[in-house]
Amino acid sequence: MGKVLDILLVDDDAVDRMAICRALDRADLAVKVTEVNNAQEAIAHLNRASYDCVFLDYRLPEQDGLSLIRQWRAEGVTIPLVVLTGQGDEQIAVDLMKAGASDYLIKTRVSPDRLALLLRNALRVYEAEQREASALAQLQQTNILLTKQNEELEDQRRYIEDQNFKLIESYRVKSEFLATMSHELRTPLNAILGFSQILDSQSKGPLTPQQAEMVKRIFTNGKNLLSLVNDILDLSKLEAQRLTLTPTSIDLHGLVESTLSDLRSLADGKTLALKSNLALS
Repeated sequence: MGKVLDILLVDDDAVDRMAICRALDRADLAVKVTEVNNAQEAIAHLNRASYDCVFLDYRLPEQDGLSLIRQWRAEGVTIPLVVLTGQGDEQIAVDLMKAGASDYLIKTRVSPDRLALLLRNALRVYEAEQREASALAQLQQTNILLTKQNEELEDQRRYIEDQNFKLIESYRVKSEFLATMSHELRTPLNAILGFSQILDSQSKGPLTPQQAEMVKRIFTNGKNLLSLVNDILDLSKLEAQRLTLTPTSIDLHGLVESTLSDLRSLADGKTLALKSNLALS
């Protein structure tokens, strides 16, 4: 046995109500019918109880079925509303369906089979509408969530864009600092290199072998320091993608020997021995 359907029957004619109830009893349906004879009672019952369907007489004493349907639909009543009419007026049927009636039935054609079919169809349509409404509500909720996520993504995009601007500015400031620093370092370095070259030329007087070696080391380390300053500038250009690299061959043996020569005085001060073993093929 299926679910018992709660039916609200609204009709001011007791004979018509009896005919509807008898037909529902004979139909292959489990129903519980609540009978009222006017619009006010119908409104009161629908406000305090839950029904699966309403059978509504088109002509009621205080309020006709058409205006009552419009009122209920405006108030958000969604259950099936089936109108019972005494005549088959096509225009009335059109007005009822436009107002929100689920279906209509001419009283002279009431039968158990017709009532059962009409009620099943009305409930099937109602269930489909409820599923559609639920899916629409879920879709709206999803849209709200997506809108919120899009707003958060936009906030993150603006934050990242702002950080990028700050990084670009920091790179600019760093490049300016490196350019200034290299310029300030080059001036004394050039002076050191110039004076060491003068001393190395011995134009101002002869040097002892040890002094000459020291002067050469000063000149060599000055050149190395100047090369490091240039490398810093090259690094800045590389970050700014303004540096063109040109690979060249180097004398690895000479580079190692030059490095050891520069470090030998430090090693001697710590009584360390520096040796090289190069086996270049």
